[in-house]
Formats: sequence, C-alpha cells, structure tokens
Amino acid sequence: QKEMRQLLVDAGLSVTNSQVLQVRERGMFDHIGIKLTVAGDLDSLDKALVGLGEYLPLVLVESLDVWPRKQSRRSKGTADQTLTATLQLLSLRSVQ
Repeated sequence: QKEMRQLLVDAGLSVTNSQVLQVRERGMFDHIGIKLTVAGDLDSLDKALVGLGEYLPLVLVESLDVWPRKQSRRSKGTADQTLTATLQLLSLRSVQ
C-alpha cells in the first residue's frame, strides 16, 4: 500500500484515501487488492497509470472511475481541469 501511494504521489496526484481490501483466494493465487482515491490533473493520472504499468511485481488496474472536480467561479478559466479518481488495484500472490 505504501509503495502504491508513493508511486501516485510521485506522478503528481494527491492520495485522499486508501484501503487494503480483503484477500480473495482464487485457485492457485491470492488476490491482494487496494482501493485508492486520488486527486490531480489528467497528465498526473496518465503518469501514474504508466508507472503502474511498469511496476514490478505486476499490479493490475481492476477498476478505474474518474470524474471532474468542480472549480470555483473565481478560478474558472485560470487553472487546468482537475479530477478525482478511484482506482482498485490488484496483485497476485502464489498460494503454497
């Protein structure tokens, strides 16, 4: 969980919530999940997804929900559009 949070922060996102999900046993593997809520801009989300794709051991994006954050009327047109995203990540561990 700590490494995933750091990867997202290094990409320019702020992690507003994280939760380790219950381990699910599936055949010869345990599915280890983490759910994270992040905020930032689209470029930062793109960098984070590239980083997740290159991360070892393999981490899969099980689900991704993205929605725009509301901007205040004062900042309208002066700042990049920001977003909030919820990612559910999955890693596999061999059952022995």
